[in-house]
Amino acid sequence: MKLFLIICICCFFKLTASNFCYWNTGCPYKYLSTETPYNSVRGDIRDSIVRLRGCEPVSIWGIYRHGKREPGAKFAESMKQALPIRNYITTSYKKGRSSLCAQDVENLQNWQLNQNTLNGKSDLTEEGRQEMLGLSKRLKEVFPDLLSELRNGDYSFRSASGSWIEKSIQHFVKGLGDDLTIEKVKAGADVMAPYATCGSYQKDVQRNPNIYVEAAKYMQNSEYLATKDRIQRRTGIDYMLTDDNITALYDLCRYTWSAVDNKFSPWCAVFTKDDLEVLEYIQDLKHYYRNGYGTSVNELFGRVPLANLLESFESAKKGHGKKIVTYVTHATMLDQIYTALGLFKDSAKLNGLNRDRERKWRSSKISVFSANLIAVLNRCTDNSEDYNVVFYLNEEPMRSICEEGVCSWREFENKLRPFINTTIDFCEFRSEPY
Repeated sequence: MKLFLIICICCFFKLTASNFCYWNTGCPYKYLSTETPYNSVRGDIRDSIVRLRGCEPVSIWGIYRHGKREPGAKFAESMKQALPIRNYITTSYKKGRSSLCAQDVENLQNWQLNQNTLNGKSDLTEEGRQEMLGLSKRLKEVFPDLLSELRNGDYSFRSASGSWIEKSIQHFVKGLGDDLTIEKVKAGADVMAPYATCGSYQKDVQRNPNIYVEAAKYMQNSEYLATKDRIQRRTGIDYMLTDDNITALYDLCRYTWSAVDNKFSPWCAVFTKDDLEVLEYIQDLKHYYRNGYGTSVNELFGRVPLANLLESFESAKKGHGKKIVTYVTHATMLDQIYTALGLFKDSAKLNGLNRDRERKWRSSKISVFSANLIAVLNRCTDNSEDYNVVFYLNEEPMRSICEEGVCSWREFENKLRPFINTTIDFCEFRSEPY
């Protein structure tokens, strides 16, 4: 504890006693919304596992966001267009107009582009592969009796559509063993992404620019405008940076950061911690209204996989369930599940007029690359409750669902039973995702 305080005091001293230098801060701000690497925020189920005397795990159900991937074509193009800005920063620094530290400018100038990063193909990265592989290896280490010798019929592995998602589940399964079969991507509506083939939802929510009105409003807020001005003055560039420039620089910071080897992106030196918090909030607003509580229908979609969870564990109780059920999908689905469960719900809706610094809805913690919600069904023999369920979020017990993260079977069933037979009658489902 003393060492932790000393480190924090040193970091505070560095931030206040001189110009902020990113390269040696020792305390980089690591919360980068949905592009946060998993290793920046995850727990470790080997340390956090809830062990209950007289109980043994009999089934594991988990839903995972895909591992870290490269940006899609639209974002990659914007980032390409922003690359020359580093030359302007170097020039500004030499002319004495930039407040960036010398080493930060040098690191930015020496940074080399990985050509795969901006090819627009959304490929799974090496870090993403390691995220998914590490997840399953840790699960196997914690539940060796359950996962060491899986046979046909013991498991179900399936992903949503998309090459980076399908590769994610391949690496997850690789960590559990060889010769395990992955089910084919399911055509049409699926429990792990029912929104993806719903025409009206895609039109009215996912592809509706009005869904981002609060984010746009915040970008007219004095707090954002002050951030934009700080970035302008910090870089010293002699032309006005646009909102698109700021977003592209932020994406360069996020997508070129690696948490596997603690290699921070030199592009992040453009921003202070305050800047990153403001840009993070813009992303939170977008995801809150597109995927979460800001749009009421998201709760309905979130009920679908939760009903599957209940049915899966009911089968396991009867002796003919799976030892492990794994779905790999998008951040959207996880956000919708949180909404259906009432998790991370703020007392007032997030809005563009005022940033709630203590908000519960934080995409940097709940919707990161490889984010996961795992439920473990335990069979017990030495108490009146013969079964219980433990929830984990990113390998930490979810204590907000039930006390200490452990739900009695009755509590579990009461929470999820209302989700059975959820109907989404406003959808016209198609066979392929939009």
